[in-house]
Amino acid sequence: MVIIMNAYDQKNECCGCMACLNACPQKAIVMQTDSEGFFYPQTDERFCINCGICKKVCPFQNGLPKNNELIVFAAKHRDPEVLEASSSGGVFTAISDFILKSGGVVYGVAFDENFNVCHQRAQTLDQRDKFRGSKYVQSNLNETFDNIARDLENGLIVLFSGTPCQCAGLRNYLAGIKYNRANLYLCDFICHGVSSPLAWRDYVKFLEHKYQQRLVYFSFRNKENGWANSQQYARFAVQNSDESYNTKYSFLNLYRSLYITRPSCFNCLFASYNRIADITLGDFWNIGNSKPHMDDDKGTSSVIISSQKGLYLFDAIKNDLIWEQSNPADCWQPHLEYPPVEPKGRGKFWDEYCKYGFDYVMQKYGKGTASSRIIRTFTPLLKKAGLYRFAGKVYGKIFRRNAEAKG
Repeated sequence: MVIIMNAYDQKNECCGCMACLNACPQKAIVMQTDSEGFFYPQTDERFCINCGICKKVCPFQNGLPKNNELIVFAAKHRDPEVLEASSSGGVFTAISDFILKSGGVVYGVAFDENFNVCHQRAQTLDQRDKFRGSKYVQSNLNETFDNIARDLENGLIVLFSGTPCQCAGLRNYLAGIKYNRANLYLCDFICHGVSSPLAWRDYVKFLEHKYQQRLVYFSFRNKENGWANSQQYARFAVQNSDESYNTKYSFLNLYRSLYITRPSCFNCLFASYNRIADITLGDFWNIGNSKPHMDDDKGTSSVIISSQKGLYLFDAIKNDLIWEQSNPADCWQPHLEYPPVEPKGRGKFWDEYCKYGFDYVMQKYGKGTASSRIIRTFTPLLKKAGLYRFAGKVYGKIFRRNAEAKG
């Protein structure tokens, strides 16, 4: 098989959404992982007819929509159990409850039996519950787009939850094959970038080897110590009191370092107030200043509505929520305005990863970088002082200037 790469030009222009794979009429595209564990499309020239569909459906080849007016809410679920099980305010649970009760299906991200992160289909509340909580790893979409097209063809209501680029890929794919999207609802989130599936799989192996126990549960954001101080939590088949995985061996520290972030995330088109999805969810970090009466440290969601469909969803669920209308300025987060900036040490990190293995880089980088530790330490203080947005803008200017100088 002769392979050519014509679905994208550079790695930072491919988000791995698999829209091209699903849209190719000749099935000439396969997805293969690179040395960092990220999927990229590769094309077999024996079957390629140069129709250009792969580029037509690519999120990086199409511009962002212009949202005329965003409607913003601060919201949290009324049910304390739902709030406790959610990374933020539990709004996704309310939305997906409504879709399922309407006879629809929900696609979201879950762990499989081996803790691989992948998109799955849910028709029941129990199946949907696996989608709760943040998963800071790029999900494997497998045949999700084709399955959604089939569900829509059969007249089902479909809710798809994913990253903004995944939502864009799905939308472009369905538009390309001229499917009626009237029953499709897109829900994305304020995305800070996706991590390497390879690094995540190796991290699971690292934990199980270190603690000599099988991993049975993992949460990237456990709120036992409060929403503002949430941290990862691992549970093993036989518990022990050693929780160094939260400090010295934290996957979140690798995530925050940006060393394991996909290259396209540093070139993201979707870190913007112009949203692809009907409804966008995120943490309402400024709630303590903008609406202190709603701040109970149990989680509050930013809900950004960018379409009539999104407004319809919110109207359908608002009785399940405690909510107040807000504005784009109060719900601000850095990646509503600019993408993350590639750290200078990323290349060295992956060189060491490939040469010495995951255990080596976990021991070396598991505490996080100096900059990520500083940001982690001072961000809560800046939020309380009402300086979060100001500091974020300064941070963005400094690091973007450094990145431009580096380039």
